[in-house]
Amino acid sequence: MKLGNLIIAGLVTGSIYAVFAVCVAVWYRVCNILNLAVGDFAMVGALGVDNLYRVKGMPLAAAIVTTLAVVGVFAYVYDRIVLRLAQDGPRRMEGIVVTFFFTFALSFFIDGVAKMLFGTDVHAAPALWNGQALTWASLHFERAGLLVLACAIIIGGAFWLYIRYTLGGKALEASGENPIGARIAGIDTRRYRWLIFVGTAVIAAVFGIVESPITGYTYLSGATISLTGFLAAAYGGFRKPGRALLAGLFIGVLEALLGGYVSAEYGDTVLYAILAAAVLAWPRGLGFESAVSG
Repeated sequence: MKLGNLIIAGLVTGSIYAVFAVCVAVWYRVCNILNLAVGDFAMVGALGVDNLYRVKGMPLAAAIVTTLAVVGVFAYVYDRIVLRLAQDGPRRMEGIVVTFFFTFALSFFIDGVAKMLFGTDVHAAPALWNGQALTWASLHFERAGLLVLACAIIIGGAFWLYIRYTLGGKALEASGENPIGARIAGIDTRRYRWLIFVGTAVIAAVFGIVESPITGYTYLSGATISLTGFLAAAYGGFRKPGRALLAGLFIGVLEALLGGYVSAEYGDTVLYAILAAAVLAWPRGLGFESAVSG
């Protein structure tokens, strides 16, 4: 069944878009900053585990824990030194373009360090679920792809449930909607900001470890991943992780269908033409107007 296998392949690809879209959407919702470095944390996760496991000979579990710890500590230090100074210092900087620059610069910095540490070759973390593809009827399910899809649904669903139904999630919303009002109400916006920044960085690294056996990573992969997540988050309205998850999955499926039935060569061109037309036809419904004005 060609259609079924195309949809499965699209869901796997869309899962990649979806996870990073959720990370972008959650952090923007809390901090009003578009995080362009989220893909670089995924790249560090994949290349770091590969280097520690394959080159240094460290056990896989230890390599994963060590890499995630390094990512978490680095994200925490960056928030405390750079982002806190930018948002809470005596010369507080506001505006989406100004604050966007800080994660944009962080992306370049991580890319440079990764090039020195890991080189320019394509690498991938070891597959966490080995074995032949699973088959049901005429459908084929790659084990690594199923793991990626499961991670996307779990991560996106957990964020959506937490923000929508918990007191901590409401505090996160308040921190993004009105930071001053949130502080007056006794909400520690700084604590929520660094928790989400560190949390999304570690989640991105985990997903890079899980997904890299499918695509392979280089030191430049982070920027591409961030842009795909940015695109899916835009179609989810930036502030809505649940919609960002669905938008990422939808874009992946649409991309696979266009590649399978239209043209593998021109599928991406047709895809972006359709997405651009959707923005022109329905900007308010997709959340673009509110994102720009916000």
